[in-house]
Amino acid sequence: MATCANLACALRWRRIVTALGQSIGVSAATRLYFQGVTANTVLPGGIIGGDIWRVTGLVRQGMSKLQAAQTVLLDRVSGFWALSVWATVALLLTWSESPFQAPAPLKALYLLAMASIAIGPLVLLPIRAAQSRLVLRTAWISLASQLLTISAFLACMLALGLRVDVLAIAALCAGIFLGAVVPASIGGFGSREVASLFFLSTLGVGVESAFLISVLFGLLATAQGLLFLLTLINQGGLKTKGR
Repeated sequence: MATCANLACALRWRRIVTALGQSIGVSAATRLYFQGVTANTVLPGGIIGGDIWRVTGLVRQGMSKLQAAQTVLLDRVSGFWALSVWATVALLLTWSESPFQAPAPLKALYLLAMASIAIGPLVLLPIRAAQSRLVLRTAWISLASQLLTISAFLACMLALGLRVDVLAIAALCAGIFLGAVVPASIGGFGSREVASLFFLSTLGVGVESAFLISVLFGLLATAQGLLFLLTLINQGGLKTKGR
């Protein structure tokens, strides 16, 4: 599920790149995207290394640095937008019989934050029309990829024998995954674990279990990065061609 989620993300990113005027094939975009996954898991700085790798790959193919960086930013925004949509829906569905052990004001603040992001593209449409349309045009891919990612996180919980409230986890994953974006980490390890401890504690999950769930989930990305690194070695190096 985690691999399929990344494949969907690669397709979404390609659509954004082509919409901004750079021609790139499906195989080239997928290869460059997974090279970014490899960079994320072997270099310090969380997602920053992989994002720089993707930007560099597009620049080598003739795209300007500004536009290349914009494709990665829009890709990230689209992904987190989809997470906020799932979180908002899940929070609303569980509001009357809330499984969260958290103060009502804190829960309301979290819902407000997620709902604000969810309606963001519509609100910003008159101001940032092109960018908002790109997010909305790739919405179905983003929603599908994040549903797969949430499912992978749920599978990690089930692997540890924990009882799972599906809607509650869907509501919290936005906050947990946002933690992995913080640069103060290595391959996403560190900040995501802190976020997992905080958010999963609202469901009564113990410290050890929350930590192990987050590490196990992170290893899914590490495994993909290592597998693609082996493929790159077999191909003779980390070089991306524009075909």
